[in-house]
Amino acid sequence: MSQLYTVIQFLKESDSPQSVVSIVSRSRVDIRKNQALWDKLVNNDKIEYDPTSDTFSYKPTYQIRSKEDLLELLIQKREDGGMDYKDLKDSYSKLGEAVEDLANEGQILVIRNKDLNPRVLFYNEMQYNTPVDDEFRKMWGSIKIPDETDLPKALENAGLKTMEVFEKKIVSEPKLKRSKTRNRKFKITNTHLANIDLSKDYVPNK
Repeated sequence: MSQLYTVIQFLKESDSPQSVVSIVSRSRVDIRKNQALWDKLVNNDKIEYDPTSDTFSYKPTYQIRSKEDLLELLIQKREDGGMDYKDLKDSYSKLGEAVEDLANEGQILVIRNKDLNPRVLFYNEMQYNTPVDDEFRKMWGSIKIPDETDLPKALENAGLKTMEVFEKKIVSEPKLKRSKTRNRKFKITNTHLANIDLSKDYVPNK
């Protein structure tokens, strides 16, 4: 594991700017004695260095510092659909806890992988929730869902198709076939042939 990776991972797991002393003591990498490493950190697009306070911090894709921040982000993005959990992982070290808290409170909806880890997050818009009969819930829960790798085959056996993106088919116009009979053009150089149609086979009169 490289020293640069070690320091970046430490900053990623820290939800606040870290001093040089903190980085050295907690990551066990002395960035003060390695000018090349220092320069790489300062010039890294995902790292922010504040020369005034002499601190480093990780710049995540989304600024999330609490479960309230996560909820606000999902509310802002609700028109775009759900947000991938993996796109948020580097934004907050306690993202998993925040997701579970909001899910248990009923404020967000979570689609999970088969190992029950979060996959896609949605803001739960309560006004669109419809009461469902308990019997229907049991029926729904009893349906066995095929594994993702087997799903296309299962849909095909049921006479259904998976969602596909169809490209517009460009239908080319049929090419007009040129007539085999062409009028041959000749340049008349002999004036005594001017009144003779040279495009036809000549048959002398008998």
